[in-house]
Amino acid sequence: MFLHLSDLYSLSHSGSFSHLSERKVRLETERKTLESILSSSKEKLIYGIHTGFGPHAFTSNDELDLIQKSLIYHLTVEPVLTSDGTPHSHLSHKEARVVVAARLFSLSLGGSGIRYETLEILNDLLELDCIPIIPERGSLSASGDLIPLSYIPLALLGESGFTGKGNELGPTKSNGKQSNIKGLPWTPHPKEAISLTNGTSFTTALLGYQVMEFRNLFLLTIELLQNLFHYHSVFPDAFHPEYHKHKQFVGPKFIASLLHPIVSKNPKLKVEGKRIQDIYSVRCIPQILGSIWDELESIKIIVEQELNSLSDNPVLIPTSLEDQTKYRFAEGGGFYASQVSFAADRLQNAMAVWFTWVDRFLNYLMEPKENDEFPLMLSAKPGTYAGLSGLGLMSAHLTAEVRRDSMPGSIQSIPTNGNNQDIVPMGAISVLRNRRTVLSATKLLAIFGYAVYQTSLFAKRKELVKDFQLFSGMNTMEKDRSLDFEIQTLVERIRNTTSSLVATPID
Repeated sequence: MFLHLSDLYSLSHSGSFSHLSERKVRLETERKTLESILSSSKEKLIYGIHTGFGPHAFTSNDELDLIQKSLIYHLTVEPVLTSDGTPHSHLSHKEARVVVAARLFSLSLGGSGIRYETLEILNDLLELDCIPIIPERGSLSASGDLIPLSYIPLALLGESGFTGKGNELGPTKSNGKQSNIKGLPWTPHPKEAISLTNGTSFTTALLGYQVMEFRNLFLLTIELLQNLFHYHSVFPDAFHPEYHKHKQFVGPKFIASLLHPIVSKNPKLKVEGKRIQDIYSVRCIPQILGSIWDELESIKIIVEQELNSLSDNPVLIPTSLEDQTKYRFAEGGGFYASQVSFAADRLQNAMAVWFTWVDRFLNYLMEPKENDEFPLMLSAKPGTYAGLSGLGLMSAHLTAEVRRDSMPGSIQSIPTNGNNQDIVPMGAISVLRNRRTVLSATKLLAIFGYAVYQTSLFAKRKELVKDFQLFSGMNTMEKDRSLDFEIQTLVERIRNTTSSLVATPID
């Protein structure tokens, strides 16, 4: 099975991995290999099995189970429950689901030596929607997403909490660590706690979730343009498919293919004495939005490559190139999320360009000298009523905020852990920032959507204005009034709307 972002996004809502049982024989064989190494190998300095962690990995210790619990306990330093048991400072339920799913899938690929029974427990938690509470902070995206991921085994021990419809099924301190779920509460065996924590699944899963969330917002943007261009004329040549054959990029061709059939039916005509090209925020829509689409596609590939990789340390490898039947543990940096960290910054940059374009296109809609159809600030009575001036101000604020936040996180390395982690990629810093950006993008799209809706009040050819489900039951603004209810309504609708274009073309 190959885990696509669309699969991961589905798992944020419900479901589990039906393919896990197909991996049972391989995973149990690898576990027997690990146990054989532990019982017969002369090597007593395997990282994280015989030794402590990070700078403590210098001496052998026979307390193999104790070492695993030590790893969990020393990492669980971020409060996720108040003293009365109320959850706080943690991922949303959907985000936590994708993190658990990503960690389970990565380990199911083999090579870690984790017990199949432990992965079965995680799969049952997904199916029952009983998801460990996972904190937001603490990962440097190297040595694994240590602090956030450590709360998965802490919950399995019955020493944390759960979210979701089945949250009461899990063992917790408040219920005396009681659970009817097979295998819970859980006791870590050698190598298991480190396998659960020492991976990139927090950074990778959150980035994948954000790509899918923003991708939907992006495609809803295109749908809003399609709605607008049914009645608002622009020069169509900028969207002509033949024009875009002169370049190799896919994105501009894709955007043009969605918009040209509409703009060509109601074209803006050249008139002597008037500008014969639209401003860049209109004319360059295929290039601007097309480049964002290409970035999303490229980021998607990187995230899927990491999702479909084992991220752990140490991992099983053949004892030699000649003998592929015997295995040993090898230490390295398979927990290092560099590519994903770069990709997280790229997503933020792509979203920042989208914000800038939306803000500029709003200005186009509100400036009659540019759009040649709609009144100043989309006001029904300019000079008396301010129209959508307030929405323009909020758009500028949101755009400036996102642009300020666009400093790359992947260059913010700070040495830590007794200088063991002397250079780290900090991708988790970027994905936490991206969460804020996606939330702001939802609000900006609501503002953009209402502005498009308001233009219908002034359309020269009202017979071309089509019904758009997003605006059902809403009213345009003829006299100034508070728009807070309309914007919040659109925010909620957008959050619960899947673009009709979402399956085009990569799924």
